[in-house]
Amino acid sequence: MKKTAAAGRERYLADFSLLLTTAVWGLTFTVLKSILGNQVSSIFFIAMRFAIAALVLYPFCRRKLRDLGKGGFLGGVVLGILLFTGFATQSLGIEITTASKAAFITGLSAIFVPMFLFMHKRKLPSLINGGAIVAALAGMYLLTDPAGGSFNRGDILVLICAVIFGAQIYVMEIVTQGRNATALTFVELATTAVLAVLFLPLENVQFELSLKFVILIFLMGSVATAGALLVQTWAQKKTSAVKVGLILTAEPVFAYMFASAILDDYFNPTQKIGGAIIIAAVLASEIVPLLMSRRAKI
Repeated sequence: MKKTAAAGRERYLADFSLLLTTAVWGLTFTVLKSILGNQVSSIFFIAMRFAIAALVLYPFCRRKLRDLGKGGFLGGVVLGILLFTGFATQSLGIEITTASKAAFITGLSAIFVPMFLFMHKRKLPSLINGGAIVAALAGMYLLTDPAGGSFNRGDILVLICAVIFGAQIYVMEIVTQGRNATALTFVELATTAVLAVLFLPLENVQFELSLKFVILIFLMGSVATAGALLVQTWAQKKTSAVKVGLILTAEPVFAYMFASAILDDYFNPTQKIGGAIIIAAVLASEIVPLLMSRRAKI
């Protein structure tokens, strides 16, 4: 009885921790919109953020790094390349578009995963996933069409980011099998930081050195990146995949709440409908297949 109660409390703690992590990730869109292009340039910010994140994560995985092997290390590097490309396009896009639109478009990444499944294994997406893709694209149209706020260059860059993050999700599912997730994530974050440093000569580097900036970049690297990933890795072992999918879907909702409260970044009615359709589509693609597989086992 005591073990059951303890397991229940642990699940609630995992769910709550994951919800807080999702809220933190939602807040990052407002933070990025506030500082990118104004206080710091995009690639320099990525280099600092992921270097700090890798340093924070290192003590938690240093003994496991050797166990990755050559295949695991190369897998982490590939993930890092995708992560850097995704964050670079997202950061550049956020400078142009709004924080709320960027969050909802980035949320489409889960929808694009079946595309890479088809490209890799020539396996067509299920009827549910196919319908979710169509619905999500319709939602994005409502979110970004002229009546809903115009589809600008920033939206295109963030959409590219969502496609790349979809590829990253698919590759991660392949390379994490049988390997330590924290060690793999360290290689991924370190690769992202190194790539950002290598691309710095191509950018007009700018940043305003201040106490506020130092605190902000440290929190983004340690809390919103390394800490959030550690919490997510722990929480996903304690709760169900259905709950994880539901909770993570709240990220663009949190992003909109923070953006509207801090930046006065509000959606009009058309955009709200588009955002709701995107969330429903992501939920359908993530949750319905899991529920159907559970029913099939009963």
